Amino acid sequence: MKRSPALFPLAGLSAALLLAGCAGVAPRAPDLEAGLDLKTYRDGDDLLTAGLGEAGLRSPAPPAFANPDAPTAQELRRRAVWTNWRGIADLAPGGGYGSVYGQLSPVPGREYHAFARLPGRKQPHRVMVQLPDSFDAQARCVVVAASSGSRGIYGAIALAGAWGLPRGCAVAYTDKGAGTGYVDTADGRGFALDGQLAEAGEPVEFAVPRAAASDGFAPIAVKHAHSGDNPEADWGRHVEQAAAVALQVLELAHPQAGPWTHDNTRVIAVGVSNGGGAVLRAAELPGDTFDAVVAV
Repeated sequence: MKRSPALFPLAGLSAALLLAGCAGVAPRAPDLEAGLDLKTYRDGDDLLTAGLGEAGLRSPAPPAFANPDAPTAQELRRRAVWTNWRGIADLAPGGGYGSVYGQLSPVPGREYHAFARLPGRKQPHRVMVQLPDSFDAQARCVVVAASSGSRGIYGAIALAGAWGLPRGCAVAYTDKGAGTGYVDTADGRGFALDGQLAEAGEPVEFAVPRAAASDGFAPIAVKHAHSGDNPEADWGRHVEQAAAVALQVLELAHPQAGPWTHDNTRVIAVGVSNGGGAVLRAAELPGDTFDAVVAV
């Protein structure tokens, strides 16, 4: 059994359940249906605030679209980050964020997106790994998070990203098979990794048969409700797969420091609300994937 050294102080995570464990070898990385989509965010953009900074995240007005009928992938990402920060964190004056706890300084780095699918499931879950430029391969740390509610892939950024990225940890996220993907069943088009409508044949976050509209299916199909899977039964496995994708990303980004396994890399899972339930389900799985699990 590997005894983990003392974990970083988890400031701001009150009422948490900490389960210390031991780490073993990494499970096989899942097949990624659209590969890994990599973007670099520096010089006016970043991983933690999408270039909005503290002032932009605190602003009650959402980031604008230059053309509301055709927002760019960058604009969609910025809006998603703004929305998910404000849905979880108290950024109002006097709320304490940035003065009592937390910080909103930009964190430059690389962001990887992928679709991963559990064996036998109809739909993928979405996975994202944020790798800050400050990542230290000698202090190997991965934070894994599940979005709460039916939030999309940025749903846990104000929790896991806000804690892990400034500390130089890689942060992996899963939408746990819920997410914000939807389909207009009249044309059956879904959304690609960049958040825009996919072209025919391109891997999508959520797909329904084109014939669904004529079968009495809802005009708008939502992934969490209409996937045809039972994602809640797999929430723990979604979290486990996100951890495996994070190690796969580290193999690509830092091959000279490899191999990257659960034996030599500290992996901490964190979630709030039913995202907390998801990481607890992950802790129940066989194996030694996680060094600690924090449920809020």
